[in-house]
Amino acid sequence: MKKKLYVVLAGITVCASLAACGGSSDTTTSAPTPDAPAASEAVTEAAPAAASVTIASTETWGDFTVGVPEGWKFRKGDSLDETDTHYCSVKKSDFSYFDFKMEKEEIYKQKYDQNKATYTNEQVDVSGKFGDIDWTGFQYSDGWGGYGFELYATANGKPVRVSCAGFKFDSPETKAVLESLKIK
Repeated sequence: MKKKLYVVLAGITVCASLAACGGSSDTTTSAPTPDAPAASEAVTEAAPAAASVTIASTETWGDFTVGVPEGWKFRKGDSLDETDTHYCSVKKSDFSYFDFKMEKEEIYKQKYDQNKATYTNEQVDVSGKFGDIDWTGFQYSDGWGGYGFELYATANGKPVRVSCAGFKFDSPETKAVLESLKIK
């Protein structure tokens, strides 16, 4: 019984503490300072300049040769088999990356279709040429301001699929990485 009472009292204390932090009942207003805009003025910020992406190194794994931007990492294989030369990744972080896959055409079509049915938030079809490769695919939003895309192409007679998280199809990062990609 004492445990239940302590739990209830602790809950009430937490709720009361949170309610006290919620706001002030002070109804006085202060005049805007010379540096602060008046309430009726709109505050606008300049759009950030397009980020410049510098390729720091070029890595080759299997039939892939790809540029790795400064501060990023190159990963060979996939998470299940680090020796598989049909997979590699260029990673800015665990949530921002480009995964390159060389799969049989029926496999990449199946996985592409599955991902297109899964990632439907703000989905738009995209296509474009980066380097020597013509890409087709779709871009999507994660719903929290982030983007990703799924692309496929045939390069030197080999089917290639790219899964990207953290970047838009037309971002400077996408341009730098995909333009550096070469398939043997």
